[in-house]
Amino acid sequence: MKSGIVCYTILNGRMLPMLMRVILSALVISAFLPIPGSAQEAVPPLFASHETLELRIEANFDKIHKERKDKAKSYPATLRVEGPDGPEQELGLKIKTRGLFRLKRSTCKDPPLRLDFPKSKLEGTIFEGQNKLKLVTHCRDNDSYEQNALEEYLIYRTFNLLTDSSFRVRLVRITYVDSRGKDDDKVRYGFLIEDEDAMATRLDGFIVQAKQVHPSLLSDEDAALVAVFQYMIGNTDFSVVFFHNIKVVQTAMGSYLPIPYDYDWAGLVGAPYAKPNSRLGTRSVRDRVYMGYCRPTMDFALIYQRFQQNHEAILDLFANQEGLSEDNRKRAARYLGEFFETLEDPSKAAWKIVGRCLSV
Repeated sequence: MKSGIVCYTILNGRMLPMLMRVILSALVISAFLPIPGSAQEAVPPLFASHETLELRIEANFDKIHKERKDKAKSYPATLRVEGPDGPEQELGLKIKTRGLFRLKRSTCKDPPLRLDFPKSKLEGTIFEGQNKLKLVTHCRDNDSYEQNALEEYLIYRTFNLLTDSSFRVRLVRITYVDSRGKDDDKVRYGFLIEDEDAMATRLDGFIVQAKQVHPSLLSDEDAALVAVFQYMIGNTDFSVVFFHNIKVVQTAMGSYLPIPYDYDWAGLVGAPYAKPNSRLGTRSVRDRVYMGYCRPTMDFALIYQRFQQNHEAILDLFANQEGLSEDNRKRAARYLGEFFETLEDPSKAAWKIVGRCLSV
C-alpha cells in the first residue's frame, strides 16, 4: 500500500491549500513508503521496566562535547551495565552530540547525545533490539539542571499514561568516565528515548516525511489529546502543522497521529534557558496557552475524562520519583493541580481551552 500527503501554505495569516495557487503536481508530497505489517511484538527489554538503569560510559567526552554542529562526528565509547543474571556486561558503541537549542554551548555544556549500538552484538543484553537511541542528559553539571531532566522524563511518562501513541522512555543514572583520565567521574540522571522508527512500527505505521500538514488530516481525538496535554504541561514550543517537536505517524488504517517530544521549554519543567513566547504575549513559560486547532465535531468532555481518570496516577509519578527534590514535587503538584481544577469547572474549561482554539 502507498499513500500521499497534501501540503499547505500560510498566506496573510491564513492556512490555504496550495492547490488554489499552483498546479496539482506541486501539491502532493508522496510518501511512497510501505505500510508495515502487524506490530504486536513483545516490549523490548530496555522499555519493559521503569526501574532506574545504572550505566557506566567511558569515552573522550572532551572531544565529544566539542562537536556542536548538526553533523557531529561520532566517537568510540564503552558502556557497562549489569547483565540480566547479575554479571556486568561491556558493550562497545559510538556516541555523538545531537539536538538544536540544547546543542549550543551557551545552553548546555553537557549536550544531548545519540548512542549508536552495533545491533548484531546486543543479544542477551538490556539493549537487545536497539540500534540508535537518544539520550537526554543533565545539560549542565549542577543539581538544578538535573532536576529539569527528571521533570522532562516524567512528562514523557505522563503522556505514556494517556496513550500508547507516545515515545517510550527509560530513566538512567550514568557514571560518565573520562577515557583520558583527566576529569573526575560524573554521576547524573538522564533518560533514553525510544527510536522514532521503532515507535512508528509499534503503532503499525511509519513516520510521515513532509515539511507540514493540514491539521484537518490529523486524527481528531489524538490531535485534541496532544493539544490538551501540551496545555496541561504549559508548553507552547511545538507545532502539529510544521512538525516542530512533533512526529506524525501514518498508520496502516490511514490515520495521522501526532506524537509530541522535547518538553524542556514546558512550564512544568521551567528550564533556566526557556523563554516566554513573545508572539503569544505570555510573561512566563508557566503561563498556559491552548495551542490546539478548532475541532467542532470533537467531544472534549471525553478528552478531559481521560486526564481525570489518570489524575492520581499522574500526581503519583511526580510524588514518588526518586531523585526529584521535595520542592520540585510540591511545585509540580501545584501546577498540575491548577490544570485539574480547570477541568472540574466546565465553563472554565470551555473558556480557557476549547474557546481559545486556533481557526483552520
